[in-house]
Amino acid sequence: MVHDYIEDELSKRSVFKSEQFLSIDYVPESLPHRQSELRTLAQNFKTLINSPGRTSHKFIIEGPVGTGKTAVAKRFAEQMVQAAERRNINLHNIHINCRVNKTAYLVFLRALREFKPEFPRRGHSPEELLQMLVEVLDEEDRYLLLILDELDYFIRQRGADILYDLTRLTDDQLNARQRVSMIGIGRKIPLDEDILDSSTLSTLQRNILRFSRYDRDALYDILRNRVEMAFEKSSVMDETIHVIADIAAERGDARYAIELLWRAGKQADNDQTDIVVPDYARQAKADTHPELRKEIFSTLSPQHKLLLLATARQLKETRSAYVTMGEVEDMYRSSCEEYNEEPRAHTQIWEWIQDLNAHGIIDTKRSGSGQRGQTTLIGLSEVPAEMLESYITTILDSQEL
Repeated sequence: MVHDYIEDELSKRSVFKSEQFLSIDYVPESLPHRQSELRTLAQNFKTLINSPGRTSHKFIIEGPVGTGKTAVAKRFAEQMVQAAERRNINLHNIHINCRVNKTAYLVFLRALREFKPEFPRRGHSPEELLQMLVEVLDEEDRYLLLILDELDYFIRQRGADILYDLTRLTDDQLNARQRVSMIGIGRKIPLDEDILDSSTLSTLQRNILRFSRYDRDALYDILRNRVEMAFEKSSVMDETIHVIADIAAERGDARYAIELLWRAGKQADNDQTDIVVPDYARQAKADTHPELRKEIFSTLSPQHKLLLLATARQLKETRSAYVTMGEVEDMYRSSCEEYNEEPRAHTQIWEWIQDLNAHGIIDTKRSGSGQRGQTTLIGLSEVPAEMLESYITTILDSQEL
């Protein structure tokens, strides 16, 4: 008789009530310790409700990973839309991840398709798409709150023209209704005179909301809230929550804390016990590195992952701080052969290296004295090479390329 592993797993008891509340995409109704940030946004954007069309707003949210930037922006945008609906104002919000939509064309196409779902993918410039978006909003008397997440990554890759385009959207029209407002989110969004004109720079620098890292007490409150939603009653010891808060407080990172909580629960299920004890949290820390972000790796192509695997393997093998581009390419070809993938040419690999650097996963620098010629040196400052190799191997082995 064939053993049914699926039914076997489904029949096992679990400490979880609903794992969805531990997802990185879930935004809770209540956001502990971010009330003042929500209030600041409400104070700055209330004219979109009080005087629709009179003015638009361009706002920047900055802060380290895991400080609630995206959650606050999403919750705020939802409350804005609800307030507008109560006053018969057609306000829409669109959240766009700029790591996924990597060009102005894709960003504006995504926004336009919110209102014209069948709009063709080809045949227009980014500027034409943006103008058509405004025309649709005018025709249908709608307003848009556009949230651009990971905007710092986008600007490093593509420049800041998108900010200029959105800020100067109706400059050539007299008394035009202001239809589009924007919130840009990033760790540290480059705003300086080298990439922005003085007028756009002045507009944005007046509207920056900086998020600080969560302290230990704040992380405890966040975790306590998620435990109540995601776990069966009394299944997580209070000492376990304290241990996770202590661990994550080193970085003030709520995402890391929530992932540790989820992993600790998984370990309890694996051991078929009803209680998530502190040791499970400590084991979760040993198995998890805070820089190995699921949301980043989910946007990478198989070839990006193979290139990362090659980088990690080469650094581990040489035990060096940096390895050369040529060494990584040799290891990359070997990795492609292992996974039955066709290796790409040097120019494409170089572009991928720059992309991975912009993601903040690898570091690059130019070689200095003591090496023949100029070459790109590649290293890892945040993630141990052996851990990255193991992580990428697990991903590649669990999916078909």
